[in-house]
Amino acid sequence: MQRAFAAGGESMSAYIRERRLELARQALLASRLSVSEIAAYWQFADGSHFSRAFKQRYGLTPTEYARHNA
Repeated sequence: MQRAFAAGGESMSAYIRERRLELARQALLASRLSVSEIAAYWQFADGSHFSRAFKQRYGLTPTEYARHNA
C-alpha cells in the first residue's frame, strides 16, 4: 500500500490526514458540533493539534473558517 502511494508522490499518512481534515472541514459547515467535538470525532490528538493542522491546510482556524462560511 505504501508503494502505491509513493508512486503517486504522496505518503499514505499524508493522504489520510488530508481526508480527515477535509471531512472535518465539511463537518464544521454541516453540523452544530464544537471544534473540540469535531477534532475528537476525526481522531485528532486534541483541539489545538486539530486547529494547527486546519490552519496550515486552509489558512484559517476552524472557528474562523466556520464563522466566515456560516
